[in-house]
Amino acid sequence: MELYTYQDFEKKKSGLKFEEADQIYSELVGLIEIAGPKVENYWSDFLQSSVIYAAMRGKWLLLSNEQRAEMDDQRTSQHDNVIHTLNIVKRYLDEHDLESSWYEELTFNPVQARKRIGDFACYVSYVYGVNAR
Repeated sequence: MELYTYQDFEKKKSGLKFEEADQIYSELVGLIEIAGPKVENYWSDFLQSSVIYAAMRGKWLLLSNEQRAEMDDQRTSQHDNVIHTLNIVKRYLDEHDLESSWYEELTFNPVQARKRIGDFACYVSYVYGVNAR
């Protein structure tokens, strides 16, 4: 079994670092509060999707190759749902003429955007996990 640390992740040049995720998250939460209840419902959808995805992704390195193959389509579908729900949040914030630089920070590199959004979903899940104690 291989052991991993956050420092292992930090070596990946394209990964969304904790500090970046925290900055984006803090900005986004403030915007959600300003935008009101309708956007909060879409934000809730994103949160639900993120927690499910993060649980799947967290297991990934613990699975055998066979287990990964069985779970891969489901994990990809859940990742697609994370992206979809975040895009809905962005669209509604745009309709309220609220700042969207947070989204550009996540997706500035089109090649890595999908992975960075997945990293962000894991960060969001972490925030909710540690606050649930």
